[in-house]
Amino acid sequence: MAAAALLPVTAAVLTSSQASAQTSEEIQAEIDAQHSELEKVIEDYNAKREELEDANELIADIEAQLPALEAASLEAQDRMSQIATTAYAGGDFAMVNSVLAGDPSDFADRLMYLSNLSDADNAALEDSLAQIEELETRRAELEALQASADDILAEIEAQQEEIEDEIDALEAEYDDAVQEEYQEEWGDYTGDSAVVAFAYDQLGDDYVYGASGPDEWDCSGLTQGAWGAAGVSLSHNTEMQWNETARISRDELQPGDLVFYNGLSHVAIYIGNGEIIHAPNSTTVVKIADIDVMGIDGYGRP
Repeated sequence: MAAAALLPVTAAVLTSSQASAQTSEEIQAEIDAQHSELEKVIEDYNAKREELEDANELIADIEAQLPALEAASLEAQDRMSQIATTAYAGGDFAMVNSVLAGDPSDFADRLMYLSNLSDADNAALEDSLAQIEELETRRAELEALQASADDILAEIEAQQEEIEDEIDALEAEYDDAVQEEYQEEWGDYTGDSAVVAFAYDQLGDDYVYGASGPDEWDCSGLTQGAWGAAGVSLSHNTEMQWNETARISRDELQPGDLVFYNGLSHVAIYIGNGEIIHAPNSTTVVKIADIDVMGIDGYGRP
């Protein structure tokens, strides 16, 4: 079975110098292109699996036949041994052995030399050899089919793994580029709040539900991590953090205080100048936003 032509993998892993020269949008475009290439490879893989179903059925049929063929082959060898023993009794053992010891593929050509054997013996020898040859043929066919199927799928799987590795590398470069761009846009934090300084360091990190660092956060995981950097322990839950903080007014807000939103379903870190740092949702990253980005429930200070 010949394998169909496989899709080439064209992208190369970016060097650090190339990555640093690219914007996050450019890297994202490469990620999207690689995902498109990956989809083609996966569909090619699916197509090959469909094509190999017939081969797999044949493999299963041969495997099911092998026990009977092996048993028949053993019986055939026993019959041949019995014929050789009988011939030996007649003084022709060397001649029989010379015929039987050769390559089975040209046995029929050599069988004519046993002219002193009966027609029944010749027929029995031919039948026995046929049984043995069928077993070997089916075994060879099975091995070829299995090797072909394995090679086809292994080559496509290798392509898939190569593209996925490239995507992982690009996504790491993307995260670095986003964080660098965000820090360039908003500058370095120059205040003395350890809480805010920690939050600044996470700008551009991914939002992941239930995450609490070091490179992925949800909203309460980020506030927990930021206050943990200042030596204050908070629970990883917005409502619990509400209960663990003292109520303050908006006029009393200082950098590091917490701002609670949407029925205590979201929390952010106040950084001053009417702005917060928060992990909004899975569609974006840790970022700076206006304090009134959504409906406010209140303010808290650990």
